[in-house]
Amino acid sequence: MKPGVEVDYLEKLRAVIGPAGGPGVAAASWRELEGELGVMLPEDLKVLTEWYAPIRLGWSIRISNPGTVNYNLGSHIRETVAAYRACSFSLDNFPGFSRALGFGGPDGLIPVSGTAHGEEVFLLNDQLRGRWQIVVFVGDDLEFYQYDMGFAEWLYRYLVGEDMAGPNSAQDFPNPLPVADLLAPGGAGPVERFGPRRPY
Repeated sequence: MKPGVEVDYLEKLRAVIGPAGGPGVAAASWRELEGELGVMLPEDLKVLTEWYAPIRLGWSIRISNPGTVNYNLGSHIRETVAAYRACSFSLDNFPGFSRALGFGGPDGLIPVSGTAHGEEVFLLNDQLRGRWQIVVFVGDDLEFYQYDMGFAEWLYRYLVGEDMAGPNSAQDFPNPLPVADLLAPGGAGPVERFGPRRPY
């Protein structure tokens, strides 16, 4: 396992999603995307992407892949950053953040996932503490909610029904979790399936 990876939450996610089935990611695809962003992305996101992406979980949240033409993570980041920059959002004095923020780049909010409920999931590089945080924008609330945890922990808590997109935001996902492998190895897909049954 790579250093810095949130092993416990990755394994918890594997128990919810099932065995890895994605096409993987070539190292060159990560180098290209990280060079464009000017920052190394967190290891837990990269491992999950390499195991599963592109994938849709619970008919809701999607994880994209930087190495595929369809469901491409780089395209998602560029298009989402452009859309938010074109809107009138101002994060200069947002009370949840310790500094003025923008969208994209090594110091801004990097969009890595979205949901069918109008939520956008961003990474925020907390350079002072040397770790990543999660920021979720909820369109219905026009609010940003900040979570002091890595992507794997946030995703696991989201999938098991915790409030991870603002107050009273818990999703009631079926057990077992519906999964769509959007691009199976060899170019086939999507493949609809269910993850393992959770014991709770």
